[in-house]
Amino acid sequence: MTLARLVCAALLLALLFAPRPAAAAPDERVAALYRASYQLEAKGDAAGALAKMGEIRALAGATYFVVVRSAWLQYLKGDSAAAVTSYRDAIRWEPKAVEPKLGVTLPLLALRRWRDLERACREVLALDPHQATARACLAHALYSVGNYPDAATAYRKLVAEYPAELDHQTGLGWALLRMGRRADAHRLFQGVVAVAPDNANAKAGLAQP
Repeated sequence: MTLARLVCAALLLALLFAPRPAAAAPDERVAALYRASYQLEAKGDAAGALAKMGEIRALAGATYFVVVRSAWLQYLKGDSAAAVTSYRDAIRWEPKAVEPKLGVTLPLLALRRWRDLERACREVLALDPHQATARACLAHALYSVGNYPDAATAYRKLVAEYPAELDHQTGLGWALLRMGRRADAHRLFQGVVAVAPDNANAKAGLAQP
């Protein structure tokens, strides 16, 4: 064998048997995708963060966490209809969990689907009767479909428990106003304006004849 051939053979053997960097394990790639998703969300790029969740799903399959996080990112992205679908998928994964049932109230509220919102809130409250966010959403849904007495009852309980939460105060005020109880409503609105002079909701209530 000539010297040139010996050199070529040596180089070939070196290439064949040289140590190579190991490919990233699937769990390492998934971890990197999760990290990237959180970083994009923190930058306000919900669409980019959601795309990373799609890559995770393609690489490792769907899990409850993948589905429920995707639902949240769809909501942040402004695709509320898709978020409703994904949250309902998450509910099927974990039917006893409060989290996805509460989560679906966000896109339902954005879509102004009041009857669906009412049902979703009641599903949360069947599991956690004291869940304040679900109770507030339920009160808002009841008000929005014109059920002012039940909305007032729900808001009144919230005001008793969270007296410094001004949204509950104004919610009760508007329910009472729609029931014809103008004086009671205006007292609530005046109380809100006393501590939050620029509260648009209370000022609008006071402007009502």
